[in-house]
Parts: sequence; structure tokens; C-alpha cells
Amino acid sequence: MDDPYFVRLLDALTAPTAGYTRSTTPAESGLDFVLGEARYPMPAAVCQGLSARLAAMDRIWYSDPRGEAGLRATYLGHLRPNGGTVLVTAGGKEAACLALRFALHQQGGGPVLVPSPGWEPYRFWVEAAGATTLSYDPASVAADPGRLRALIAESDPRPRVLVLNYPHNPTGTEISQAVMDEIVANATVFGLNLVSDEVYRVFGQMPVTAARALAFDPHHHFVVDSVSKSLASAGLRVGFLVADRQVLDALTAFRSSYASCTSMLTQHLATTLLTDPDASAWLTQVRQAVTDDRAATAAALTDAGIDVVSHGGLYLWCKTPDPAALPARETAAPARARVTPGAGFGAADHFRVCTARANLDPIAAAAAIVETLRSW
Repeated sequence: MDDPYFVRLLDALTAPTAGYTRSTTPAESGLDFVLGEARYPMPAAVCQGLSARLAAMDRIWYSDPRGEAGLRATYLGHLRPNGGTVLVTAGGKEAACLALRFALHQQGGGPVLVPSPGWEPYRFWVEAAGATTLSYDPASVAADPGRLRALIAESDPRPRVLVLNYPHNPTGTEISQAVMDEIVANATVFGLNLVSDEVYRVFGQMPVTAARALAFDPHHHFVVDSVSKSLASAGLRVGFLVADRQVLDALTAFRSSYASCTSMLTQHLATTLLTDPDASAWLTQVRQAVTDDRAATAAALTDAGIDVVSHGGLYLWCKTPDPAALPARETAAPARARVTPGAGFGAADHFRVCTARANLDPIAAAAAIVETLRSW
């Protein structure tokens, strides 16, 4: 007998219009700006600190199903100094999936408000669960959170779950803590469960989080995070889900049916990256480099005739030009680049660029991107 969840999810993932699992840009392209991660080599001092942490381990064994106590305490100290409860997962993607599925469980189904343009898996998970999605523009809500309140009030049927993602993928849109506070308060007034995906928080101008909003209700509001972005360590696969103990006890029990624990090795490495002074200094440099290179590439693309709609977090969000309208080459054809078409985010006339790469030359990057666009 077919499982409708998997049937719907696999149909969505393999549809010709799905962009999440593949890119339509040439595989042989020289510069890769597709993967939304910060790619920077670790200094020797950071590597030595990680090695020392592993050398001090006397065994490799099961972790606490909720996650190592030291990692949970360290992470919560960064996020919410007044405390909280957190479940450590195998990456932010698992945390987001668990949070959204549990929010739907608590509400008895959708509809679910999701950002558009936005990260495809939100829609995949909602629709595979048999619920419906309602779209909202994350940039418009950032500028005026009252628009979200009006959308909730006017929708029929009324949405039951709200997904947030600030700083936003793919547009880079950010919000202030005051706007976050207002959004969380509105979710509370209308009885919506809230899932705040904050994996890009450290790349915002200010560290904004739903967990610090006065109306934050950890029984119905969930924060999702990951070390992939914040610690430039995607391969560790360590994520966080913040909620109250009753919710996390249920999710820990559910998770134990398919995963014994998150790797103790990767959790110890994540703890070191959060606490080691050398790692902290390196990550500060990484975040500054991400900001500087993103802004410089945005300026270079603008000079080349590309409409950069917005940029922030790890991304530049650009309008796809008419290839015939691009300026003539002044030199021999430069290298090409891989960028992410906007179709998978719900905006086929846009594309996304991630310039968080070591030793980036913004001028060369812009030239390679333009060269790729000539063939679209």
C-alpha cells in the first residue's frame, strides 16, 4: 500500500520544475556559487584545538538522545542567556522538518504560511503531509509586519502554522528584533504555531531571534538553527531545535525510533568551535569576509548591468536579465559560474548567488556570472 507522504514528497522532488535537488547551470562551470554555505579553510590553530578535543575523548559511544549537555548549555548561552530547552539534531534540516511536522501535529493540520520566494523543503514537507501552503512575501513583511497580520485575518481558511526565515534564503532580507517581536506577538494573538528558521542569524547585522521575543511560547513556537552556516562547518551535521521540555521529550522519543543519537564526535567538535578563542576569532573574520565580499560582488554585478534586488546573509538575489541586453564583452570570454535559478524558490525570473568563498575576486566573480547568464 502506498504511503501518501512519501508518494507526494517524491513526486515533488522529482518534478521537472523542482530545483532543490539539482541545478540547471552547466556542471563544467568553473566557479561554484550554488551551495549556500560559507567555504573557508580553518587555520592551523583551530584544527589543533579540534584535534585536542578528540584526543581527550576516552571512548566513542552513544550520546544523550537530547544531545551532549555541554553543547546544549553552550548553545543556549549564545541564543537565550536566560535559559531554555534544546534538542540536538543531525543538522538544521532535520530540526526544521521535525519542528514543522510537530507544529502541524499540534494544530491538526494546515494551512501553513510559508515565505515565497523561499526554501523549497518547507513547501515539500507541508504538502506531503496533506496540508496546504499560503505564500507571503518575506521582504514585504520585513518592511511592514502589519501586512502579515492582515493576511492572517483575511485568509479563509485561517492559517494554523507560520514559517519564518530571517535572514532569508534566497533574498538575504533581514528584520530587527522589534519586527520579530511583533511577528511573534501576532502569531500568539491568532493562535498560530510558529517555526523560526534562524540558521543565518550570525550573518545578520544584529543577532535577531524569536526566542527573545516577549510573546515567545516554547510550547507552540520553535526555533531552528545549525552549525552548518554559523560555524562554517556544514559537514558536522549538527542542528538545534529550541522548544519547551514537553515538546522536546515527545520529539526525542519520536526521533529515537529512527536515530539513536547525533554523533558524539561531531557534537564535541561543535562545542569546541563555540568555545575556543581561536575558533571565535576565525569565525569573526569569516563573517566579515562574507559581508565584504557579498557587498563587493553586488556592486560589481550592478556595474555589469545586473539588477541586484537584495543581498544579505550568505546571498545575492538578482533579476535574471535578457541575455541580449547584457553589455558586449570588453575582453576574451571569462570563466563561467554556477548560480542557482530562482524557479526552485518560486521566482523563475530571478537567480541566487552565494559568494561566501575564500579568496573571492568580486570582479572576476561578477564577470563569470554574467558570462553564464549569456547562455540562459
